[in-house]
Amino acid sequence: MDANHSKLEQQLQQVKKVQTKVENNMEQTRKKQNDQDWLEEDTKHLEQEKLELLDSLRTGWQGEEANGFHHFLEDQQQEEATAWKKDLQLKKAHLETEQQENKAQLHALETKQTTLQKEWRA
Repeated sequence: MDANHSKLEQQLQQVKKVQTKVENNMEQTRKKQNDQDWLEEDTKHLEQEKLELLDSLRTGWQGEEANGFHHFLEDQQQEEATAWKKDLQLKKAHLETEQQENKAQLHALETKQTTLQKEWRA
């Protein structure tokens, strides 16, 4: 009984170590998600500032060449904004997937820990 008890205790300790590691991973993922949210917010502000600058420049532009350049800058800005948004969405989706995987792993470890504790007490 002592050997079995010792074995179960070692397994419980291993589960606790892995559980701590997964919890740390979850915290790191949460921090990455918060950073990602800040980046999204900053991007929105920069986009708004770019649009305001383009509007300001548009009022000062005159002639056919200036109008063409204005359209070029707007198109360029739109392409950059679209690329940024796509990249941010991909990163956000990746972090959400990572967080779900961590939660599933943590749940499995908690279940295993509960089972081992029941065996240990028996």
